[in-house]
Amino acid sequence: MPDKAVTLAGFRKMANDFISRECKKSDGHLAHIKCGGSVRVGYANLFYQNKNGSLDPGSDGFGIGPERVPYCENCDPPDGCNYTYSRRVPIKRT
Repeated sequence: MPDKAVTLAGFRKMANDFISRECKKSDGHLAHIKCGGSVRVGYANLFYQNKNGSLDPGSDGFGIGPERVPYCENCDPPDGCNYTYSRRVPIKRT
């Protein structure tokens, strides 16, 4: 996940690069090359970032909406209570 706001295209490129550069197919599933952990699919909640740095909730409170993202369950484990992977990600307006 990015540490600061990125463009929507940049965010999608980061997800694709993770799969193509940092993962390998192992025994019929994707594994993280760095640690061998399983690569799972979660989602990121995308919100446009306002000029003051706050996140724009949009008209329905959900911002831009969810975007599917890959993650390594060892290096970046999901929330232990809900067993889901969901992060708020600021997106630059273009």
